[in-house]
Amino acid sequence: MDGIMSWLDGLIDGSLIAGGVFLIIGVVGGVLLLISLVLDGIFDAFDFGDGPLSLTTIAAFTAIFGFTAFALVGAGLPTPVAGTLGAAAGVLGGAAAWWLSRVIRSAESTTAVSGEDLVGSSASVVLAIPAGGLGEVALVRHGERVSLSATADSAIPRGAQVRIAQTITATSVRVEPAPAAAPPAPPTPPTA
Repeated sequence: MDGIMSWLDGLIDGSLIAGGVFLIIGVVGGVLLLISLVLDGIFDAFDFGDGPLSLTTIAAFTAIFGFTAFALVGAGLPTPVAGTLGAAAGVLGGAAAWWLSRVIRSAESTTAVSGEDLVGSSASVVLAIPAGGLGEVALVRHGERVSLSATADSAIPRGAQVRIAQTITATSVRVEPAPAAAPPAPPTPPTA
């Protein structure tokens, strides 16, 4: 109980603002990390690849930095020391997130398709695509169902068939409505 009280006293003695700033940084990083993990592909346009500057790695660094520095300010350390130790913890946590994401990606199926393979493919809209917004399409490649974030110039309802016009990232594409099937040709009369 004394530890909690001294921690609260450390926040109240003038370091409340610094602690609050670190807490906000940690919460923003945590939310971004959650979004990058749950809604993979939504922020691919802002991602810098799978390297150390991926959204997951940056979000992990930010969350660990903010929460560690917040806890250290509350424990009574001076703000510069708390920030430095929080940054060191963030670098270690970001490196761990980068390594873990590389391990997970290397364990993914080898049947993944490249962007060139997708262009021209037919897909089905599983989450309606608003004009200029994001939705989701699914298609079957090499016997596996592949889901991709999708954008289109015009709104496309759920269940519609589309054609992939362009790959934006590894997990997102631009689609267009599939051309309507031509009606069958009338039978030709037999020749005598």
